[in-house]
Amino acid sequence: MDKNNTGCYCLNNSSDDFIKWLIQLLGPVLLGAKPAEILSFPKNNQEGINKMEIIKQVFHYCSKIGYKEVTISNGCTKLFFYHKASLNQALSDSRNLKFLRQLGYAKNYDMEDYLNLLLNKMHSGEIPDEIGLFLGYPLKDVIGFIGHSSLKLTKIKGWRVYGDPRLSDEKYHSFMMAKNHVKKMLEYSTPIYIVQSA
Repeated sequence: MDKNNTGCYCLNNSSDDFIKWLIQLLGPVLLGAKPAEILSFPKNNQEGINKMEIIKQVFHYCSKIGYKEVTISNGCTKLFFYHKASLNQALSDSRNLKFLRQLGYAKNYDMEDYLNLLLNKMHSGEIPDEIGLFLGYPLKDVIGFIGHSSLKLTKIKGWRVYGDPRLSDEKYHSFMMAKNHVKKMLEYSTPIYIVQSA
């Protein structure tokens, strides 16, 4: 793989296998257990372009899931998938809002504006620390990752967990349950049906 494509991890498998892999990966988002997920594709790579087209076709008729595309300075295109209701709930939590406003997000909350600001930061090549909130990680883990001195790293399980792990374990468990549920659904349903019924 081209050295410029480091971190672009969506180039694998046949189309059918790719769609199944994608649906299973996005299972927690499809079921609303996780507010968002992000995938990377190499720029100017025909296989990556083809897979992004497949994704657009699959998600075109899904009303609960949105996605936004952002090109990053390292040559990757990132697709940010989000469950509209779940992301709105995560971002509008009063503690999360207070934290995001301290980082320059607008005082008047608007999910689309917040999402666009995050993606604008990513466009410059920066992966903002607050992305963890958009991905559904507990605020304490995001604050701990940034380096708040009172929160010590407890473990790594899906992400870096800081302080009391109970809330983080609960979130991780809900993400894994949703992923496993979608994996079982794929045994008797088509990926397109799963997406359209989300």
